Amino acid sequence: MKCIGVCFLIIFHEFALGGFERTQVGAGPAALANAFIAVEDDGWALFFNPAGLAGIQSFRISIFAAPSPYGLSELSTAALAVEMPTDRGCFGLGLRRYGFDLYREVSGTLSYATTVVGVSFGLNCNYHSVSIQNYGSASTVGFDAGFVIPLFQNLQWGMAATNVNAPVIGVSREPLPRRFSTGVSYVFANRFTLAFDVLKESGFDVSPRGGCEYRIIDAVALRCGFKDAPSEFSGGIGIRYAALDFDYAYVMNPDLGGTQEISISLR
Repeated sequence: MKCIGVCFLIIFHEFALGGFERTQVGAGPAALANAFIAVEDDGWALFFNPAGLAGIQSFRISIFAAPSPYGLSELSTAALAVEMPTDRGCFGLGLRRYGFDLYREVSGTLSYATTVVGVSFGLNCNYHSVSIQNYGSASTVGFDAGFVIPLFQNLQWGMAATNVNAPVIGVSREPLPRRFSTGVSYVFANRFTLAFDVLKESGFDVSPRGGCEYRIIDAVALRCGFKDAPSEFSGGIGIRYAALDFDYAYVMNPDLGGTQEISISLR
């Protein structure tokens, strides 16, 4: 009975983030309420706006885990991101897994980003697969695109769109979520970062979100954020040691409770 209830929660409850909803991962972004569309030079940028990869200057590999969101291991999420900058742009690889034995989503992403006349452009090619026990599996391919434009010194504007080719999946031809996001980020004195995004998904209300980061010293950053539709508060910390980054986030949903997320990046 519990498994049946969990399957219902995953597939139909909007807060559960099933149906390829939870494609934005990373503890650093989560602590900022996922206001990450205009942020560059971060290993998790490809899951938000592939154009953000253009700012990456060195090879990077990152792993993410949310083992028991809202106290349910059935909603566990894990992800891997790899970025390799070259003279011809930055290439990225992303892997994401969500769910449990009865219901599981797996996504693989190939990314490319480059800068032309100061403007960063990026493209994702995503392979999405879903399997439901006793019902089989299905897969499809979707494309994401985005850009980041520097407006003034330390101020950037970004825009991204997911599933721009309107992919469908399964025999029922269920459409994958199509989202359009735009946002700005501002860095003050290399210590304080403000980010604000607006996300619109087809069939849902507009979701504003904002976050801030304060780097106490070069090795330690404090973060917090808030988003609406659904309402969530978040906070976290980032620690840097040599080429290693450790990020922790705690996200509080008024209806579902709190969840913890962690990610580690090696530069």
